[in-house]
Amino acid sequence: MKIKLDAIFKIEDKTNVEKLMAALVAQQAEFERQLIPNLDYIDPRAMNDNGITLQEVVHIQGNQYALQYRYDWFVFSPCTNLDETGTHQNKVTFSLKPAGEICFDLSALGNEASSF
Repeated sequence: MKIKLDAIFKIEDKTNVEKLMAALVAQQAEFERQLIPNLDYIDPRAMNDNGITLQEVVHIQGNQYALQYRYDWFVFSPCTNLDETGTHQNKVTFSLKPAGEICFDLSALGNEASSF
């Protein structure tokens, strides 16, 4: 899935971070679920129901950026009297393409690289 960002970006411009952050926040609902990894490492019943919170875009070099974010999780099982919650921090790298498209590298989340 590709997302065309509404702003115009210079590909290798360190000043893009604020505009990228604003554009990602505006279109967050289109990609946030893909950034939440499989939560089985916490518990097979662990879930996230409120998406992610975008924290910061960091310029790495050239057209490469990193998006830092966090997500909440919960495990509720009344039969075992289990009610736990937590928050995890994560980051994903992405490249900014000339047409204002971004391509996230989801391989660290256990997924293949994907375009958004």
